[in-house]
Amino acid sequence: MKPRISLRQALIDENLLGAALAGPSWATWRAVLIGAMGEALEPAEAEAFVRVTGRQPLTQRVDELWCCVGRRGGKSRAMSSLAVYLAGLCDYRDTLDHGEVGTVLLLAPDVRQSKLLLDYAEAMLSATPIMSQLLSGRTAEILTLTNGIRLEVRSASFRRIRGMTCVAVLADELAFWRSDESANPDTEILNAARPALATTQGPLICISSPYARRGALWDTYRRHYGPEGDAVILVAHGTSRTFNPELPQAVVDRAMERDEPAARAEYLAEFRTDVQNFLTREVIEACIKVGVHERAPDRSMCIRPLPIQVVAARTASPWPSCTLRARRRF
Repeated sequence: MKPRISLRQALIDENLLGAALAGPSWATWRAVLIGAMGEALEPAEAEAFVRVTGRQPLTQRVDELWCCVGRRGGKSRAMSSLAVYLAGLCDYRDTLDHGEVGTVLLLAPDVRQSKLLLDYAEAMLSATPIMSQLLSGRTAEILTLTNGIRLEVRSASFRRIRGMTCVAVLADELAFWRSDESANPDTEILNAARPALATTQGPLICISSPYARRGALWDTYRRHYGPEGDAVILVAHGTSRTFNPELPQAVVDRAMERDEPAARAEYLAEFRTDVQNFLTREVIEACIKVGVHERAPDRSMCIRPLPIQVVAARTASPWPSCTLRARRRF
């Protein structure tokens, strides 16, 4: 992937994507997206980047970007802006064979929600004369561009991803895809999506509000958020008002009064603990020693057989067995 123009320049230029994430309220989103592309950040942007990622600014593009953001935080618009940039303003001729069509794949929990992302993308492509030249055609699920790339939306299903060549995969509201108990869990969908990016080495972008402490979003946040995470996997985490300061605080306050656990997940981007399984992850992990896959037999933990004399004495007892059981209770 070779950018024809940097993401920063695209978001500044009014003839390109300047209107997509314009204004102070989108400052945090711009910092995260520009930083994820490995571009240099200005001091104010670097401060916002560190605040929501726990990391210092990067010097190279990440392979995976995960954004854990509260409701009404601008996730869909930010995601669509990045999708349009990757589809229209980057060159993939060095990674695509002749006749091969590259796809920027947009995944969402259902078809209705995925089409909303396509509507956002079409509006951005139609906003300026220069960007509109890229738009070749539109169907219910596909935007075809004149550069040979297409934006395609699909509902989250691992069966519908196989066989594709993707230059980028963007997953919307990942925490609300089907659970591990279904035949189509989020981990299986992502496992099917990553090979589609193998030859193009395009990015995987997952943006969602958090929910329970399980699934791909929670596992990635737990393992890679902050400075100790994988260098090529960036996790951003912030409340709705961190990413969208224009959201009234009164909306958050009223939600907290109605249902605090739900509001903390929806607006404060906290993973819920009241919708977990019977045993929490913390309880299970406290009983596990990391790195141990098997143990040698420990005879001290075995149940020792009774001595022969005790067995013989019990067998010869005049008391019926049911009486013996009753006596043992006392």
